[in-house]
Order: sequence, then C-alpha cells, then structure tokens
Amino acid sequence: MKTLRKTLLLLCSLAASFGLSAQTVSGKLIDENSQPLPYANVVLLSLPDSAFVSGTISGEDGSFTLETTSENQIVKISSIGYKTVCKPVSPADMGIVQLVSDAQMLGEVVVKAGLPKMQLKGDAMVTTVQGSILEKAGTGEDLLDKLPGVSADDGEVRVFGAGAPEIYINGRKVRDNSELNQLSSDNIKSVEVVNNPGSRYDAMVNAVIRIRTKKPQGEGFGFDNRFYTEYRYDWTVRDVLDFNYRKGGFDLSGMISGNDRRSENNKHIEQETFLDRTWTQKSYLYNWKYIQNMAAMFSLNYQFNENHSLGMRYNYDRTPEFHDDIDMQTDVAQNNIPYEKSSSVGWQNHVSSGHTLNTYYNGQVGDWHIDFNADGIWQKNRIPQEMLEKIISADGERKEQTATSESRDKNTLYAAKLVAEHPLWKGNFSLGGEYTYTNRLNNLYPAVWRTSIIPWVHLRFVITSVCRSDLVWT
Repeated sequence: MKTLRKTLLLLCSLAASFGLSAQTVSGKLIDENSQPLPYANVVLLSLPDSAFVSGTISGEDGSFTLETTSENQIVKISSIGYKTVCKPVSPADMGIVQLVSDAQMLGEVVVKAGLPKMQLKGDAMVTTVQGSILEKAGTGEDLLDKLPGVSADDGEVRVFGAGAPEIYINGRKVRDNSELNQLSSDNIKSVEVVNNPGSRYDAMVNAVIRIRTKKPQGEGFGFDNRFYTEYRYDWTVRDVLDFNYRKGGFDLSGMISGNDRRSENNKHIEQETFLDRTWTQKSYLYNWKYIQNMAAMFSLNYQFNENHSLGMRYNYDRTPEFHDDIDMQTDVAQNNIPYEKSSSVGWQNHVSSGHTLNTYYNGQVGDWHIDFNADGIWQKNRIPQEMLEKIISADGERKEQTATSESRDKNTLYAAKLVAEHPLWKGNFSLGGEYTYTNRLNNLYPAVWRTSIIPWVHLRFVITSVCRSDLVWT
C-alpha cells in the first residue's frame, strides 16, 4: 500500500506540473532578404540532454507554432543551407526570426549545386536530392535529418506528428534502420515523406518515407572501413566494414560491424504534494548500461533499368551482452518528518540473435506499377533479471525481498505482399494481397521471491494463413 501511495502521489504531481507549464510557442521565419522561409524544421528539445520532444515545419508564410510541456526546454530551428538557431521557450511569442546562410555548408558546393527542390504533392513532401547540396549530407540518416518534418539520430527516425515511419529504398522495405548509415547521400535521387499513407499500407502505419536511388555508376570492387569512438561517461567504440562489387546492373554488397558501448542515465527527482499533509519525495536514480553487438549483411540486387529492379538481402544480428544496472534510492517525508526509505537495486541482461531475409521486385509494366516484397524473420531472446528491494519505515521496521526471473522466446515470421497500381482518372486503382504466418514460442521462468520455487511455464502462440486483398480508390 505504501508503494502504491507513493506511485499515485508521483503521478498526480507530475500531471499537475505538466498542466501548469504547458504553453504555445509561435513565431515567423524569414531569410536574409526578409522573405518567408517555408519548410524549415522547428524542433522542441528538453534540457539538459537535448532529447527530442516534438517538432513541426514552418508554413508557406514562414510561421510556426509548437506546444511546450516544460519551461526547461529549447526550440531548435534549422533549414538546409542556413545556420541553425536555438532559442528558449520563453517568451512564447518569438516574433520574427531571421536565418542567415551557412557559408561553410554552401562554400564548396554553391557553384555546382543549389538548394534542393521541395514540393507538396497531396499529403506527401517530395525532396529532389540529385544536384543539390543534400548530396553532401553524408549518410542516408544524415540526409533524412535535414529534411522538412523529419528527425533522424542514432538509428531512430521520426516524422513530426506521426512517429516512426516505414522506410522503403527503391520499393524494398527497410527492416533495420542501420541500412541508412550504409547508404551514401550522393547515391540518393529523391525522398518522399508521406504523412497520411493510403490503404496499401497497414492501418498501424502513420507515416512512410520512400527513398529512390540513382542508377549505379561505375564497375568493379570497392570497400571502406569506418571507425567511430566517443567518450561519454565511458568509451563507446564502433567499427564498420563495407564492401561492394558492381558490374552492369548487377550489384553485390556486404557489411560487418561491431559495437561496444557504455552509457549512464542518472536522475534526481524531488517533488512535493500538498494534501491533508505535505508529502515530500526525493528519488535518486542511477542507471548504467553496457552493450556489445555485432551485425552482418549480404545483399544481391539487379537493376534492369529505371523501371525494373529485383534482389534479396540477408541480415544477421547478435547481442551477446546488454547489461543494465539500476539503483534507485527514495526518501519520503510527511510534514518534513521522515516517513519511509526504500531502495531498489538490480540488473537485467538481454541476450539476443536474429536472422532476416528479404526478397523484392519493383517495376513498371505498361501503366501498371507492381510492388512485391517477401520476408522471413527468425529471432531468439533471453532476458534474465534480478531485483533486491528494501523498505525501512520511520519506526525502524525493515522489509527486504529479492525477485529473480528469466524469459526466453523464439519468433518466426513469413510474410509476402503484392500490390499493383494503375492510374485511373484523377487517382489510382489499387489491387493487392498479403499473406502472413507467425509462430511465437515463450518460456517464462516467473519471479522467485526469497526462497520460493516456481516451475517453468510453457506458452505457445500460433497465427497462420492470414490473407487480405484490397480494391480501393486513392
């Protein structure tokens, strides 16, 4: 009951604090010639970790609005070819904000390339990358992070107002966002961001990003090796080796990578709740993570011409070590008199491995556009964990208990999807079918409190032969 009471007090106080600090931030963006600056990214970040909160893009007239949730936040404004501007959320009315050209970004490419062409087509934002400064962005992830309405960082991609999107490269669905780091921005022709996908996509998909690449140029064998290191609390190291062989329309590529990462996430939370008594709760959270990961990829593609391409891709991913240590100390006082002290100390380790196989065909036959994708996924996970909880009341009563558990699961999935589209009047006629087979096997070793022994529980879920066909107007 005491733990439940503390949880309710925490939720109530957090809700109250959010309600009191919410406000609408607005402004208008202009360029150096005092002209409205449309399609600029306006992102709300929390302090001190600069974590993404929400985002929007400026309208045709350069105006924007954002809903903040705390005074301890900043607004980051960025646009391709201009210097990034950061401003506090107070005052709420930012007025006119002028962005100036980034000479460092434009200096070496302004003669050969200009700003990218962006246009709205229905519910989609289409950006032409070829021939623009976006070719110099770096990786595919770096490029997406510069597009209007998109945020991309450390493998996580978001579309403002829609969340994580489905991503396609030349009609093939991206199963692992690490593919974006293996794609060079100067090989990308255009990017289309769709905020309201049609019925050809699953109902749970709120946004889609479609990337079209240039036709491969040059022949022969090549490779590159990238080594990355960073010190933040401790050392993080990542090494990636890519290789590629190309001849005619045939393209063979592969990747091997290793990652060794250490990080911390420490927080201090203090709150007061005023009811019939004044409750004060101070919590200190220490979280330390150690992650080791290795991955490999093998890909075969054949591009007959700009209208026909097919191929396959195999990915292997293994995480032998994902250790998570947690130490949370909490002091609760009632009218400034100590009421209860508690601590939760424990660890969790997530060991996993997975295989993914994808085959695809994307082509144009007459006026028909055909898109076919087939996938196979095999995954295994093992998660042991242990937590020691201690509670000491003001009268000296002491409670202590240890909980241990372990879960293991195996997942298998086979899926195929075929969609054919044909222009019809002012829209498109779409016809498609989808087949899915999944098999999930769970072994759960439930929590053991103190010396209690609970046997294994065996759960099995099977869903087979799910088919769907659509006949829709878009």
